[in-house]
Amino acid sequence: MPNPNFPAELGNVPYQSIIGGPLNAAVKANTDASEAAAQFIKEVGFTKGENGEKSPRMVEFGYKKEVVDDETGESTIKSHTITVPFLLLTHVPYFEIEQVTVDFNVKLNSIQTYESSEEFNLDVENKGKQGWFTGRTEWSVNSSYQRKSSRSQEVERTYDQQVHVQAGSIEAPEGVKKLLGILEQTIVEVPEDNGGNGGGS
Repeated sequence: MPNPNFPAELGNVPYQSIIGGPLNAAVKANTDASEAAAQFIKEVGFTKGENGEKSPRMVEFGYKKEVVDDETGESTIKSHTITVPFLLLTHVPYFEIEQVTVDFNVKLNSIQTYESSEEFNLDVENKGKQGWFTGRTEWSVNSSYQRKSSRSQEVERTYDQQVHVQAGSIEAPEGVKKLLGILEQTIVEVPEDNGGNGGGS
């Protein structure tokens, strides 16, 4: 019985699909993450006006702070409002898959089976003539013996695969950084002349 050809068996393993599948999934996940971040900026950071133009979504805050008069030196508590782009107050979800580890094990076992069967047949035929003083007897014996045996060999394959994926948050692309820098310039602080309560210090 020839030995199993293990190198040929290993050559039949679809390594391209086994290794390429997790890698393609990682690329697809990164692409989906980038598209989700872009969609987040578009839908959360901007509003659509009546004319269809996009404008930054702004958030207005009210607060009070002390203001010192340059001429008199007196300080006054005045109310102020500040308008900040909403996108500067949120974290844009940028992340990517940093590492993909594929652990793949192949186990090949050679299994031999042996089968044997025996068959024995015996046919006996008695032919004879019997007289008063002499007799004659004829015997006819037919026998057959048959033995069958077979051997077979097969290779048992066992596959074990583990995929480890490591993902982490990354910095925003340069284009997004420039966009946030432009939005920072739109921050407006406005004092309310009639909203303060005077008080000297």
